[in-house]
Amino acid sequence: MAKEEVIVDGVNITEHVAEIEQQGYTVLPDFLHPAEVEKIRHAFNSEVPITEMRAIGTDTGKTWRSHNLLAKTRATDHIFLDPRLRAVVEGVIGKYTQINVTTLFNTLPGETKQLLHQDDGLWPIPRPHPPFLCNALIALDDFDIENGATHLVPQSHKWHDRQVDQNVETLQIEMKSGSMLMWEGAMWHAGGANTSATRERMGLFISHQVSYLRPQEIQLISVPRDVVRKMPKKLQRLLGYHRFGLGVDGRDPIDVLADGIVVNPEAKTAEEWRD
Repeated sequence: MAKEEVIVDGVNITEHVAEIEQQGYTVLPDFLHPAEVEKIRHAFNSEVPITEMRAIGTDTGKTWRSHNLLAKTRATDHIFLDPRLRAVVEGVIGKYTQINVTTLFNTLPGETKQLLHQDDGLWPIPRPHPPFLCNALIALDDFDIENGATHLVPQSHKWHDRQVDQNVETLQIEMKSGSMLMWEGAMWHAGGANTSATRERMGLFISHQVSYLRPQEIQLISVPRDVVRKMPKKLQRLLGYHRFGLGVDGRDPIDVLADGIVVNPEAKTAEEWRD
């Protein structure tokens, strides 16, 4: 029996999730409006502390990154809660998800190609395994061959019997500013070389994982609690303040976030219970 189509804000979620299942990735064009893109670009250029990154096979220092983004700016909060993003993520890895990594990056002219890699390889879980990581990359500049559009290896998320091969043929995903590329965590991928003379390649990277895994960025301590308290409840949940098992001494972590009480107020000593 065919699945009933799910449409969210005009986007066919069912089709995009099926593409990720079949080929490992999908593209949502025009995900952000130009005004939204410019707001994020302004935040990256003016208010967000950044670092110079040499990692995954590049040593030029010509990629700027700002990790732990939700501790640094409110310019992107609405994106994490966007119903289209939420629907695709949950369609790929299930209902119980949380944020793994949040990054603004800028790939400068002269940057070299990353090594192909799998983002789900950081967890010691034998393959094959169910998808537990879903990534999103939003283009703030146009992504094309010259400025280093992302390399993907279609179908590689299903290759559980081999190590990542740096010599395999790749596909570079060209997309316009405001578009979003999403892929399953086992997909072989790499940032491309920016061979342009003057053009930068700025993007927003968001990684989600199933909520029972430890995230790469420990959101519970990396985002200050006074910042988290001002966030919408749904974003608090995505940071890891979700009700799972015993919570905090039987209480919802969001309630504890609000009042700071880590011992259940209804708890009593054994003597008090006996009286």
